[in-house]
Amino acid sequence: MNNRKSCRERVGSEDIPAVVQELLKDLPSETQTILRVDDNYPFDSNEKKEAEEQFLNNKNTNKLLQDSKNCYDYIFLRQLLKKSPLDSVYTSRKFSEANKNRPVVEVSHRSYEEEFLREPKQNERPCVKGDNCEGLFISTTDKGFVLREYLLPSQYKTFLQTNTLPSCPQLCLLCRRAAVTRMYVNYRADGDACSNGAIISDIRNYVAVTGEYCLDQCLLPTGHQYVGLYDPVVHHVRKHLVAKRISGIRYYKQVGYRYPDAGKSLHFLS
Repeated sequence: MNNRKSCRERVGSEDIPAVVQELLKDLPSETQTILRVDDNYPFDSNEKKEAEEQFLNNKNTNKLLQDSKNCYDYIFLRQLLKKSPLDSVYTSRKFSEANKNRPVVEVSHRSYEEEFLREPKQNERPCVKGDNCEGLFISTTDKGFVLREYLLPSQYKTFLQTNTLPSCPQLCLLCRRAAVTRMYVNYRADGDACSNGAIISDIRNYVAVTGEYCLDQCLLPTGHQYVGLYDPVVHHVRKHLVAKRISGIRYYKQVGYRYPDAGKSLHFLS
């Protein structure tokens, strides 16, 4: 028994030859994949070096996509959004064919949107982002909540008639606004004035109309740069929302979004 206690434990490194131990000292503490090609690395030919660089660059691209926390922060997706639609100037096709592929932008009134700024009921679905829903990060309250998914007016009409929701769960209104705001800022920051006709929002809002929104609180198209919008869309600002409870159901009130002056209307709507 005493002999066993006097024996020290065997160290794993003793099984490794001294030469190999010296080589292991030069290795980094964490092994990782080579993510670039060193110019001093010996290659048989320039073609082989170019092939290695292309392979590693593609691997880096995949890694960036996997590590990206938000798809709109990824430059490749922004480039896809800025691509021109195929056959967009093909003048020989019929109007009916072109109209089928044209993006539909529906009007979303303020009173309609306020019905979606609450938590879901039994026959409704929550925002598809779940724990990352924008409703949980409103800065005016410590107890946020997940909102119900937003339905386009046409989808809501189908839901009322058939009690059928879209096949794929969708974002809530606040998550939609946040996503559009982020893409809008990216467009403006990129400064790409020759970009195409991709639409970043399939809803639009009325401004300067009684009961709707104010112009200065919306994202607007510009005359010198394409920004993915042809109509005003409400700018998402977390501090403009305040949590309320009505009949036991939690709502967000748009207290920071002002109403236009009474009786004021746009000249092209009058």
